[in-house]
Amino acid sequence: MISGRDAMTTVEQAIGRVRADEGQLDSALRSAMEQAAMLRRAEADGFRRLARVKLDAATRDRLIGTLDASESAALAMIEEHRRRLADLAQRREAARQALERAEAAKRTADQSLADALDRLDDARHATMRRIAGDTAWQQAKAVLDAAREIAGAAADKAAQAERDLAEKRKPYESDPLFMYLWDRRHDQAEDRSGGLARTIDRWVADLVGYRDARANYAMLQEIPLRLREHADNKQREVEARTAALAAIERAALVADGIAPVEASVETARAAAQTADAAVAAAGATLAGLDQERDRAVGAGDRAVYDEAVEMLAQALAARDLRDLYDGARRTPSPADDQAVGAITETRRQLQSVEAELTRLRDTIRDTAARRSELEQARERARRSGYDDPRGRFDGGTEIIGDIVGGILKGVLQGADLDRVLRGGWRGPPRRSDPDFGGRGSGPSWPGGPWGGGPWGGGSGGGSDRDSGGDRGGGSGGGWRTGGGF
Repeated sequence: MISGRDAMTTVEQAIGRVRADEGQLDSALRSAMEQAAMLRRAEADGFRRLARVKLDAATRDRLIGTLDASESAALAMIEEHRRRLADLAQRREAARQALERAEAAKRTADQSLADALDRLDDARHATMRRIAGDTAWQQAKAVLDAAREIAGAAADKAAQAERDLAEKRKPYESDPLFMYLWDRRHDQAEDRSGGLARTIDRWVADLVGYRDARANYAMLQEIPLRLREHADNKQREVEARTAALAAIERAALVADGIAPVEASVETARAAAQTADAAVAAAGATLAGLDQERDRAVGAGDRAVYDEAVEMLAQALAARDLRDLYDGARRTPSPADDQAVGAITETRRQLQSVEAELTRLRDTIRDTAARRSELEQARERARRSGYDDPRGRFDGGTEIIGDIVGGILKGVLQGADLDRVLRGGWRGPPRRSDPDFGGRGSGPSWPGGPWGGGPWGGGSGGGSDRDSGGDRGGGSGGGWRTGGGF
């Protein structure tokens, strides 16, 4: 087993490695763009050399002037975009380092909070054991237990009456004449029928035995209402007795010096919240830069690069230059062999470099998507309290590492990590009753209830109940402890 903090560190380290890989991919993309620009320049140089060898001065100057202008504009666009990517890469790296520092500070704050919560749990546990022999507490506990037993029985009877009503009302409600008279409030003060209608209704009532049936049907409906009202009253008594017992427990906690311990927890909790906010702010900054990079490397990059390439390609596709190149290939001479060979080789290399540019863009996009999937799974785990250093995960770093690796390869999803974390989570051992001294007053970790996240999961170790057993304490008449009322 590993701690919750170690489990989250495994995920965070994987995210950090992916981001480092993304930085290398960004650098490779910029290098490929520089190489493509250099090859485009070399291609244009080859045509300039051919023009100087093959063409007369007037035609040569016109073609070279047009080529120079197109090349200059195209390469300037590519260079500007490359500089933008380089600037983005620097800002993303600075933001990534800021996030790493914020997460390191969060880990320190989380550990401080975990230590403070442990001290609070120990102090509450000591008071629980001490007060177990207190007469006033024992009496209040006995009164509460008795109230719970009565409330449980009352709730059972109300539920049984409600089930009986659902079954026993069917014969009445399936009789159309009975329901006609019931809906008209026949033979009651609410009946507003005229004289003739009442005469007919009395004849119908005598025919179906309505008066006796009405009394039985009314009683059938009334009993569950009265029993539920009684059960609710008994539950309110339970709540009052619970509050009385909690007041005794709270007084004992205060007498044992719980206040400064609780204050230290609140101080640590505030520091942890500040650290969380810093991580969220640093993460938001980095996410914004990620989106800007995705736009620049995706459609934006292709738009800029393709426009620049098209501009230069149109200039190189001019009829005069095309004819010049084709003629030089057909009738090579020592003077133009080098230029033709350079152009041909440059175009071959350009095909390879542009294929690499496409591959890099696709890899960058896929890597970013998988890293985002992992980051979202990590945030869900944090919100569930799985970064509690006191908690444990079954299976160790190997299983989590395998799942993380599968996500980064694209064969698994963040939901798979959710399932592994949920199934392997074991909350911190609980020594004190979390409701001792008042419901919900026990040690709690941000993001989840005491001892586990909202996904549930087992908790390591049970509460020490030497000081009074399971306090329970639900609402809504859910008791099932037997007894009578």
